[in-house]
Amino acid sequence: MPRRSSRRSASSRRALASLAAALGALACCLGPSAAVETPQATTHTVVMDAVSFKPGVLTVKRGDSIVWRNQDPFPHTATSSAFDSQSIAPGQSWTYTANTRGEFSYVCTFHPTMKGMLRVQ
Repeated sequence: MPRRSSRRSASSRRALASLAAALGALACCLGPSAAVETPQATTHTVVMDAVSFKPGVLTVKRGDSIVWRNQDPFPHTATSSAFDSQSIAPGQSWTYTANTRGEFSYVCTFHPTMKGMLRVQ
């Protein structure tokens, strides 16, 4: 009888060793980034053209960047409670990184009818 239990014990040890080796190999192949995926930030563009923001409503994720590009022949701003571009000259741009979740309506302070909305998820 002792022989039988030592056989089981030996085969159990071999099975455990094989399982540990397989798990170790799998962990090495997947690498440290496999456990947690880090989302990549995206850059979005809002065009200022014909005295309007295009798109008028933009939804982004926290950490994304937004570039306001002025294609009009006169200056504009993108101004909200969360950000203020100051004057963006014709042909120039301004970049903002959205770090706070929420909805932010914005306006061009030079052209108050020029309005947009930034939604940060």
